[in-house]
Amino acid sequence: MNTTNTAASQSLLEMIAADEQALLRIGDLARELLARHADLPLTGARLKYGSQIHLNAPTAEDVRAWAARLDAEVTEHTADPGYGPFRHTDVVTVIDGIRVHVWHCRVLSEAEAAAWRENRGRS
Repeated sequence: MNTTNTAASQSLLEMIAADEQALLRIGDLARELLARHADLPLTGARLKYGSQIHLNAPTAEDVRAWAARLDAEVTEHTADPGYGPFRHTDVVTVIDGIRVHVWHCRVLSEAEAAAWRENRGRS
């Protein structure tokens, strides 16, 4: 192996090591959040590349409870991707440089969907 290939291989190995360390740090924060807020329900937790934690809450009210604990604002929006409107409730904050996203999404009932379509989100 020549010097150029050795240097390139070392650089790639350093990149992998840096990514591993970043994911370990993200995992540590996720575990800390789950332990510190064990009384708040979740249905899922995922570590995402790019310093992100995604936590899925069972209800919009649970997202609001997480927002209160994390001292962050809740956003809500409804969207229709073509097969029925969904109501999204989210809170996004950054803790120690890691983006934490707590979310819930549900399909609107037929009555809610009809009202939303009639108003197109104006209400």
